[in-house]
Amino acid sequence: MPLRALLGPLLREVGTVVAPGAGDPLAAKVIENAGHRAVYLGGNAMALGLAKGQPFLTLTETVAIVSRVVRAVDVPVFVDIGAGFGSASHLDLAVRDIEAAGAGGLHLDDQPYPKSPAYHRGKGEVVAQAEMARRVTTAVAARNDPDFAIVARTDTWRVTGDQAETIARCNALADAGADGIMVLDLAPATLIDWRDELPDVPMVWIGGVAPPVPTVDALNRAGFAMACYPFSGVACMLDVLQQLWSTLKEDGHIEIAAETLNRAKSVMLEVSDMARLWALEDTSLNEEDDAAT
Repeated sequence: MPLRALLGPLLREVGTVVAPGAGDPLAAKVIENAGHRAVYLGGNAMALGLAKGQPFLTLTETVAIVSRVVRAVDVPVFVDIGAGFGSASHLDLAVRDIEAAGAGGLHLDDQPYPKSPAYHRGKGEVVAQAEMARRVTTAVAARNDPDFAIVARTDTWRVTGDQAETIARCNALADAGADGIMVLDLAPATLIDWRDELPDVPMVWIGGVAPPVPTVDALNRAGFAMACYPFSGVACMLDVLQQLWSTLKEDGHIEIAAETLNRAKSVMLEVSDMARLWALEDTSLNEEDDAAT
């Protein structure tokens, strides 16, 4: 299903599409099996899977991850391409490569390129509004299928705290052709307050990095078309793994409840499609036996 269709007017009638964050095919498959309608590939999650920071994730690495995730799931995959990997020509190639890899859409932000590691210390910057509008225009022109969604993310609200400037930028990016707008740190109550001044395009929420995390119901009532959770899964995984292997180092043994192991084995068999493969193998062996008799 094209991601843009999920961000259209029908979505506003049926509710917010939840897109939990993944960084690899296994996490994406778990998300799909949980019943979610989309998977979000955040830059930080993808980079951490390669043991480095998001500012250093390359286009080649991103495309490789997208390709593997798309092969693993049937739901739309929404991809973070950061600031677009360079100049207009670099951005053009990035959009074409991400679309060709099978993603349903992407979001592009207004941070300077190359991205600075200082972003993760809260020291963000944004490029001029006209520059970001050009990025959006370039991205829209580069896509092959009009159903491939181009969402413009702006960090203006976080960086400047200026409501008027943020709203003006949202409208400029919609005018440049963005299919949706993502405003970093935009809370449900704030969206409700701003709604009449914002463009008539789907709004995409991104958060969950710090508490409190709004409920899906609150996001839906505010009018968000999609909700992306970039760090929640990574945070839980890192915390559990750190505790697990630290315990083994300190105590010399680990204890995992049988219920936990059984649940994990069940998920493992499901995400690897093992039941179908076993059946295929059994059928093949039976046919070989029949042919031999």
